[in-house]
Amino acid sequence: MTVFTAVLVFALGLVAWAASERYYEENLAPAASIEGRVIPKRDFLEQRDYELVRFYQDFGVPPGFENDPQLLSQKAAYDDVALDVLIEQRILELEARAAGYQPSAADVERQYEVQFGQFNVRHILIQVPTDEADQELADLNGAARARAVLNELKAAPQDQALWNDLAAQYSDDPGSKFSGGDLGFASSGQYVAEFEDAIRTLEVGQLSDLVKTQFGYHIIQLRERKPPAENELVKRYLTSGFTEADLRAQARYTAMGREFERRARSESVTSPTEQVHVAKIVVNVPLPTVEGFEQFTEALQKQTDVRTGLEQGKDFAELAKQYSEDSATKEAGGDAGWVARGMTVDPASEEAIFSTAVGSNTTGVTTGSQWTVYRVLEKEASRELDAEQKKTISDSAYGYWLERTKRERGVTKHILGF
Repeated sequence: MTVFTAVLVFALGLVAWAASERYYEENLAPAASIEGRVIPKRDFLEQRDYELVRFYQDFGVPPGFENDPQLLSQKAAYDDVALDVLIEQRILELEARAAGYQPSAADVERQYEVQFGQFNVRHILIQVPTDEADQELADLNGAARARAVLNELKAAPQDQALWNDLAAQYSDDPGSKFSGGDLGFASSGQYVAEFEDAIRTLEVGQLSDLVKTQFGYHIIQLRERKPPAENELVKRYLTSGFTEADLRAQARYTAMGREFERRARSESVTSPTEQVHVAKIVVNVPLPTVEGFEQFTEALQKQTDVRTGLEQGKDFAELAKQYSEDSATKEAGGDAGWVARGMTVDPASEEAIFSTAVGSNTTGVTTGSQWTVYRVLEKEASRELDAEQKKTISDSAYGYWLERTKRERGVTKHILGF
């Protein structure tokens, strides 16, 4: 072999090595792992592209402007979203296999129609005051007022004049009360879960029973459905390189998630149960971006001040009033009431609360963009749950199950920044 040939072979080898290294980094490098099984970066990038199409459509980014530099910071937030969704999907696959469950083709098709179709509804909202001394009585009165409106609508559910009159008189939704309660067309994910769950059960023209959400009591009527093919979001997915099969795969994961949510809810509430009475100090911690770095360092200083105050034996309640950024508990000295297992989704927070002795403080716990330190005020081994606690546990059941399953299955994120 001549010197020239040797150099050429060496150079070609370097090029091949560089190409294979680049291919690995762009496609096969681990984005995350579950029980040691790698989720490759190409799957993460595909899921991120899927999430970004929804972002473009929801926020009116015209086709062709997806790579506008002004969108960079907003798009970066979807990296975390995409990785979390991808991990959740892999968890669902593993748990479904272990449970011997798979959604049927009919279940997936129904979910596809719901998730990617559109619906037009009208509603009347009756709010429940939240500042009444007797909140239970206020809720009963709100339900009674809503029931009276529902009974009037049942007499002529398709009467537009009746809807116009009742919505204008009684609805507490300022955006729709003067248009007969009409909300226009919407896609899945645009309303709170209870509202969308009710819509999912309705036939066109049908009235719902009373639907309770965080906003009050709703009376809902489904007016029209549009199939996925007519949805502008679906059209954008299809012109962005995704296929209907890709969208049905997403619907399949949603159907699986709904089934595991149903199972988690059914097993979530046990009363009486062990409970801990806690107070807390919460500090919001923004990401250390160039624009927000000053706020980030201020949050770190606030954490230091709280730690120092506690080490010096200062009163927890006074420190909470001074430093806590949780508006619901700050003025009460951080008192967050009684906590049962399942009310706090984050495993680290729950473990810290239940393993700390009465009269002691936990170490600081970081969850997402918040740092929290708890003080254990009281403990009871067997205490009845009240109605609000039961609802919190039920509503949090799927997230609680998912976070603990992630921990049990050894989920690790490998992408820098996560």
